[in-house]
Amino acid sequence: MKLVFPFVLLFGICACHADDRIEINEIDTDESVPHKTQNTQNSTLAEIFENAVHAYLEEDWDGCVAGFNDAMHGYKMYKRMVIVCRQKCKTEAAGSSPIFAEDIEDLHFYERKVRETLCLMKCNQDYREIAGAGALKRLPRVTEKKFVDFTIYEYLHICYFQKGRYQDAANAAFTFLTQHPDHEMTKKNLRHYLSLPEVVVEKVVNLEVAPFVQMYLRGVRAYEDENYAEAVAEFESSLEFYMESEEECRIYCEGPFDQGWYPEFTSSISNHFAFCLKCKRGCSLALNNVNGNFRGDLLRSHYNYLQFAYYKLGNLKAACAAVASYLLFIPADETMLHNKDYYSSQPKVEEEYFTPREEALSYVKRQEYELMLLHYISEEFAVIDARFNAFNKKSNKEKSDEKTEEKLGKDLHPPPGHSPSIWTRFIGNLSAFRDEEKTEIPKSRIMEWLKVTSDARLIAGEKELGGKNRYAVDNFLNSTECDLLMQLAQGAVEGDGYMGNKSPHSSYERFEGMTVGRVALMVYFGLMKPELLELFLQRTEAVRDHVERYFDLDRPLYFTYTHLVCRTALPDSPANRSDLSHEIHADNCIIKNEGSCLREDPAYTWRDYSAILYLNDDFDGGEFFFVEDPKRRRVQSTVQPRCGRMVAFSAGGENLHGVQGVRSGRRCAVALWFTQDERYFEYERVVADTMLKRVRILGIVQREDIAIPIRYEDVLIQYFKEDETLRRILKESA
Repeated sequence: MKLVFPFVLLFGICACHADDRIEINEIDTDESVPHKTQNTQNSTLAEIFENAVHAYLEEDWDGCVAGFNDAMHGYKMYKRMVIVCRQKCKTEAAGSSPIFAEDIEDLHFYERKVRETLCLMKCNQDYREIAGAGALKRLPRVTEKKFVDFTIYEYLHICYFQKGRYQDAANAAFTFLTQHPDHEMTKKNLRHYLSLPEVVVEKVVNLEVAPFVQMYLRGVRAYEDENYAEAVAEFESSLEFYMESEEECRIYCEGPFDQGWYPEFTSSISNHFAFCLKCKRGCSLALNNVNGNFRGDLLRSHYNYLQFAYYKLGNLKAACAAVASYLLFIPADETMLHNKDYYSSQPKVEEEYFTPREEALSYVKRQEYELMLLHYISEEFAVIDARFNAFNKKSNKEKSDEKTEEKLGKDLHPPPGHSPSIWTRFIGNLSAFRDEEKTEIPKSRIMEWLKVTSDARLIAGEKELGGKNRYAVDNFLNSTECDLLMQLAQGAVEGDGYMGNKSPHSSYERFEGMTVGRVALMVYFGLMKPELLELFLQRTEAVRDHVERYFDLDRPLYFTYTHLVCRTALPDSPANRSDLSHEIHADNCIIKNEGSCLREDPAYTWRDYSAILYLNDDFDGGEFFFVEDPKRRRVQSTVQPRCGRMVAFSAGGENLHGVQGVRSGRRCAVALWFTQDERYFEYERVVADTMLKRVRILGIVQREDIAIPIRYEDVLIQYFKEDETLRRILKESA
């Protein structure tokens, strides 16, 4: 049985020199520049920073270099001291015996906090004695932000350049770009530095690269060289340092919080706790920023490399433990499940070998619990805020809202797949289940853990695609995710997936569709794995988030419709067919004969942005294209579908588009439409999330010979009426 090798990714930044890549190297301590320390004993970090800025403005390049290096050195010393103090005090308090053995009214918790506080007061004093009497016990936010954002390196690279220290200038510029990859001026300066003969490109380094990243990259190199013993040592060290780095980050989050009000004792504690918890949840995001590239799979990929390296070394028990650890992160990963089957078939491998490693199990359990807790906090306080605001509304506003609700079925255009009457009933019934009070159509309730940042890589912008408000990215899905989402298509309904039109676009193709609501019903009845719906919601949410951030929108985007569609060339299709799989159109307006595009009924006028996420490329034809005019006199650009590629654009007449005919094979993609009008929010996503939770809690609903009709909305409503658990979950999330 073939074992699947982990895929090795290269890290770097783009558009810097001839081959568009900078290798990431370790800092060469032998060539590091000696640190010049100024007289800063009685200065705060803020004063040291401002003095360095003043030196920069005065063109005192020596003072600039020394000042900023002093500031960064002081900040690192300060931060390290704070972390060490908190770690020590937390450990001492946890190991101390309580004053009174019996824990009366949970006072042991507060006793430990009092002990920690006394310890921290001593630590703070120790730090003041080390760093100087003028040092702050805690940096103001405005000061610390300058250090966190690497503002120092924005100044430093210029100061180094003015001093003729070009290699140092390149290092500082590159370091700044790891936090600000789109900073055009610094990218321009770095290109210039790289063109200088004094700069060795191979020695350009990120001055703030984490030690575990260096170990990880050494492990990758050893793995590629088939030096598996060295690879194991490096990956194990990287894992240990990663966990330590995250723990230090989490401890540092336990700092002061300006609540901006004077709450009661209990609310003050819970509010500060929530603030710190949210900060801790950002630690993994910060650690996974590898030289400006976010690597969401960085931690779990350690176990991918380790499982194969241990296998090659003959340590099957360790390999099995690494497999089990990886599956904690992605339980449905087909590649790793395949590897598990392979290891299971080996002689002397026992089932208990597939026990996850302790650090992975603890990490994932904590992640899941904290996300659930944050979700609970967010949802519960949102409900309280909504009710408080509703209570304070004036009576005439309430009457206006009631009239709006009465007109809902008349004023709202139904999204595809919903007639006006069904749409009104759908909203009305489910809104009643959520709460007895009148509520607005809810925002997306997808749990925060679904809002992931992808490894998407921009491949084309407006210039390359020949028009405004459009772009394309790759790597939104990996091959495994594409394969899993293609499994959803097995349950697709022939036709458009909602109205039963079997050939809505071309008579030479079979058109199949799958909606979020249909997938939810299939999961509910056990006809499809819940992991597939989970992945479907996760990756489409990632697209929505990416589009919102890319276009830098001033108002949030909401899903208005999600549709997995497949187009299959029919066997008797002519080889020279010239028709389109989807005619030229705009997504929110109707093209008129004179070429204008009017946002009027029956167009879906509420659509503001669109995106298409491709799942496969094993077919011929089916290219997506933008055109300048509806008669296709000039094609502006063409996007070739491939697994994980996404194209997004504004939905108006400025982005006329179509799809070339599929000449052979089956083309599948997820079409997504977004709106900035909350009234048109795709309610089926809330339904899907609710059903997914219900299945996780109680399992599937057993029904003999269950068949989901094309017009499935009535079935959804029926089971929300019959299933008390569904109603309770939906109501609790209101």
